[in-house]
This record gives sequence, C-alpha cells and structure tokens, in this order.
Amino acid sequence: MFDGRAFQAWPLALLGATLIASLFLLVMMLMEAVLGGQALITRAGFGMAAAAFVGYLSVVRYLWWHDENRSSS
Repeated sequence: MFDGRAFQAWPLALLGATLIASLFLLVMMLMEAVLGGQALITRAGFGMAAAAFVGYLSVVRYLWWHDENRSSS
C-alpha cells in the first residue's frame, strides 16, 4: 500500500499526529460552541486530542513494525 516509504522519519510522524490532534481539538471546541453557546476548550477536548495524538503515533509505529517484519522475512 505504501511501498515501504510511509512515515520514514519521526518529525513527520509527530507533525501528522499534532495536526490530527489539533483537528480533533478544533472539532470539540466547535461542538462546545454549538451545544453550549461558547467556544471553550474543555478537559474533554484535551482528552480527545490526546487520544488522537497517541492513536496516530500507535498506528505509525505499527506500520513501521509491520514493514520491518515483512521485509526481513
């Protein structure tokens, strides 16, 4: 799928994780604005952003591990 070149550097992986986490935080803030009347950054928003950040890095690490194991066999 990625022909072995996806996510080859940690800075790019961290940048991608940061962008995804920022997007999740923005969506949570907009939901607060629609449902609560004010655009606030809440603890739930930070929790979702942190989960998105860790999840993204977990997927990147799994793809690296999968690529390393496939190329060694």
